[in-house]
Amino acid sequence: MKSPTRNLFAFLILLIINIPLAGNEETQSLSGFSPKSSAWELSFERQLTATLKPENAEIQLRRLSGRPHRTGTEGARITAEYIKDQLISFGLPAEIQTYIAYLPAPLTVSIELVAPVSEVIPTTEDRLDGDEFTDAVADHPGWDGYSPSGEATGEVVYAGHGSESEFKQIQLEGIDLKGKIVLMRYFGTGEGTKVRNAERYGAAGVVLYSDPQEDGYRYGDVYPKGDWRPAGAIMRRSILGLPYDGDPLSPGFASTENAKRLRPEDVSFPKIPILPISYRSAERILNLLDGPVAPHFMQGDLPLPYKLGSGPAKLHIKTVMDNRDRPILNVMSRIEGETEPDQWIIVGNHHDAWIYGAGDPSSGTASLLEFARGLGELMKQGFRPKRTLILAFWDAEEMLLGGSTEWVEHHKEELLEKAVACINMDSSVFNTERPLSVNASPVLHKLFRETSRNIKDPKTGKTIFEVWRDMQNQYKNTPSVDGWGDFFDPNQELKEPWIFESPSDDAAPFFNILALPASDMYYGADYGMYHSIYENFHWMKTVVDPTFKYHIAMALMQGFVSLRLANADVIPLDYAGEASYWRKAFNKLQAQSKTIPQYQKAIQLIDLWEKEAKAFEYESNRMLLKQKAPDRDLSKKVYMVARDFYRPGGLPGAQLEHNLWSGSDGILPGIAGALEKKDAKLLQSESNFYVQALRKRIRSLRTLRSRL
Repeated sequence: MKSPTRNLFAFLILLIINIPLAGNEETQSLSGFSPKSSAWELSFERQLTATLKPENAEIQLRRLSGRPHRTGTEGARITAEYIKDQLISFGLPAEIQTYIAYLPAPLTVSIELVAPVSEVIPTTEDRLDGDEFTDAVADHPGWDGYSPSGEATGEVVYAGHGSESEFKQIQLEGIDLKGKIVLMRYFGTGEGTKVRNAERYGAAGVVLYSDPQEDGYRYGDVYPKGDWRPAGAIMRRSILGLPYDGDPLSPGFASTENAKRLRPEDVSFPKIPILPISYRSAERILNLLDGPVAPHFMQGDLPLPYKLGSGPAKLHIKTVMDNRDRPILNVMSRIEGETEPDQWIIVGNHHDAWIYGAGDPSSGTASLLEFARGLGELMKQGFRPKRTLILAFWDAEEMLLGGSTEWVEHHKEELLEKAVACINMDSSVFNTERPLSVNASPVLHKLFRETSRNIKDPKTGKTIFEVWRDMQNQYKNTPSVDGWGDFFDPNQELKEPWIFESPSDDAAPFFNILALPASDMYYGADYGMYHSIYENFHWMKTVVDPTFKYHIAMALMQGFVSLRLANADVIPLDYAGEASYWRKAFNKLQAQSKTIPQYQKAIQLIDLWEKEAKAFEYESNRMLLKQKAPDRDLSKKVYMVARDFYRPGGLPGAQLEHNLWSGSDGILPGIAGALEKKDAKLLQSESNFYVQALRKRIRSLRTLRSRL
């Protein structure tokens, strides 16, 4: 039975003149909702759509990106206080929750070419006429998080993306890396892995740059005319590379004020100095390299033949850092659920930026704040979600997924009991000429696709669903910095939008540590301003989203997905769709190795799992069509099924990861890791473990059906 406030709000929104959304809502029935509840939810979504305003998102972004706000700085504190004050002004509760983390900061950095000529390599970016934010370039040199203080002089060796195979290729050419400065490109291989590879091969220092093959002029006009990286832009990244996220000194536990933490000297931080440069500077250095021509897979898009070296180019690099404990400031707002307050949906974004962060993350912060304002307005009219919404503005994402990881570690047991899902939006919009990007647990894919049918694309007036799918078909053979996930087939015409199967960014701690349904998203993953001084309000206003309508479209996307989870009669997690991904994963590993024990048994169990899930969905839909109220505990039983793939003791070799679906060893990490290690005994035991987990899933679904 609906509460009096919900009935009042339902009455009020039915009086509102219909505001058209995309799709045919007159007959639309939402997953997990009865026809009556669907009508209520869609009417509420119309009201929310009418409430959110692009001009408000513009005001928010102007304020959020008006000052640098890197984690651990005064700018980050001011930003956190601003977000808290805004939430309170919307009528929502808000507080700042503080953790401690070992965080990096630069004091001075320099890089010089000392042979065959002597000249200074710029560590700052170009000032651009018309972009007032670039007047401050001297205050923001390029640096990489967790470089140690140090200096090194050595001949340059070019190592491509810094993968193990590329370092072996260099060795095969007879090039000794000991004492050298290694020049490497971003992307392709994780930054921490690149640096560790360079250290293992004896390098004295590392210089990183972003090649135009990844995000520069190869794809279109560069800023300020277009959205791609200009020659003088410098990308900043964290190069920590530890086997866990969060505070480096508190692995697996929250870095609260009185927590006993590790000493910095006991943590495997990078040991050689690391600095980033622009691709203009990289071209200068590469032009001075001799030695063997790099193989084709190491060639980039600068107008020269890439040679491996070493030398005669020689560099001197110096970093003076101030790496120490600093505060992490999470801003949290809890909107208590009206009827199911102990069922939580976490709705997240991070607020820390490398400099101004108008795209990453402040576009997402502006969108989430406008969604929060809309909720506040509608709550004044009587709306309350059935389940609790926790709006989370995380800190320290850029350096170490800090705020989200510490919060998850702090509330681990409570989250395992109460959390339905984490719907994160790292940033809302980067490049509207490229497709929407969503990374999500497979149980959420259907919900995202369904939701996208009810939001209009700002440019075309079509549904986001249509434009998302069509743009993916257009760009499916174009390299993407985020890739396409493990199971994408570029030769297949997409009939519906493609969603990556494993979330990242601040969704990752919920997914990896707790095996919870989680997602992340942003519009246009491929762009050139990433982590540069040019990622500022001028860029957003003149190039990316001048009307700020995409900010609102993404606020609606995150908002609708979260609210449908919060308000559904039966939480719409698609366990049948998840089974299809597990089948793909087992088939792929078997095709690659031919050696998975109990492969046939696993496939039989997945088939049975899918059958049980479809049967539950069918019977649940029949119940909802009859307008029959579900058992009060049914939704909790639904989301607790996800815990079947939570592994309490952690994964082999990764005890802080607990998700049987995906981890640092890839998809089905227990089995994939055993295959990588060529450990037959471990492979047998992991295959047995996975079969038992599949049996548990079938039992859970049968129990779920019995509740109907």
